[in-house]
Amino acid sequence: MLGRVAILSMLISGCMVLSASAQDRDSTFFLTGTICNEAFEPVPATHVVNMNSGAGVVTDSLGIFRLPVLMVDTLLIMNIAYQDTLVPVVLIDRKRLIRLKRAYYSLQEARIFEWGSSYGDFRTAITGMASVQTFGEAMGLPRADPDYVPIEMDEKRVKSAGYLLTSPISYFYHNFNRKAKSARSLFWRKKSRERHDTFDAICSPENLSSVTGLSGDPLLAFMTYLFQRMTCDFKCTEFEVNNEIYAHWEVYRQLNKIEQ
Repeated sequence: MLGRVAILSMLISGCMVLSASAQDRDSTFFLTGTICNEAFEPVPATHVVNMNSGAGVVTDSLGIFRLPVLMVDTLLIMNIAYQDTLVPVVLIDRKRLIRLKRAYYSLQEARIFEWGSSYGDFRTAITGMASVQTFGEAMGLPRADPDYVPIEMDEKRVKSAGYLLTSPISYFYHNFNRKAKSARSLFWRKKSRERHDTFDAICSPENLSSVTGLSGDPLLAFMTYLFQRMTCDFKCTEFEVNNEIYAHWEVYRQLNKIEQ
């Protein structure tokens, strides 16, 4: 009699375990994880898509994502710098770390062309060229901004209330972590130094001599004329600085009757 009771208890317990397991597989829960590279460094701006439900999110500046999933779901991880990766939810470990492998792309050969011998020839050739559509434009993606500043380096965005609401963990890290604040300060000092160096190189005697063909005292006279009238500084783009230099040189050449 006792043996039958023991066997019956074991069967009931097994059924309860199977039922609980099936319920867990069918229950939606929020999965919080971190996307990192092979060196365990966080990978921000990475798309994480639930292949079963179609729901998706983008990782924040610390590579963290939060997505509703089932245990039977599969995640697709996409980042342009890394290989697309499929990860079953059931195989994600307790640390919630998903590592990506770097993607490598083969580039086509580069060719160098010569567009005349003067700035006028160069400008005519460039303005006459047909607009080439990039792969990103063909996909409908926004064009890259040369002055783009990452969120974690943007002082105003990092300290904004919107950033606190959308990425609270990142907000406290970037505002109160000494390493993060030092990295932001270094980023802006480096960016300012690069702009100064570029402006100084464009306005150097060597570059102005190659533009005008002048040297010695005539070059110094033009540089004095140029710097008294120039409105661009290191904050301007290279195109704007060069364009103003050529404009002033054209006026100076005509005023002083200098042969081109």
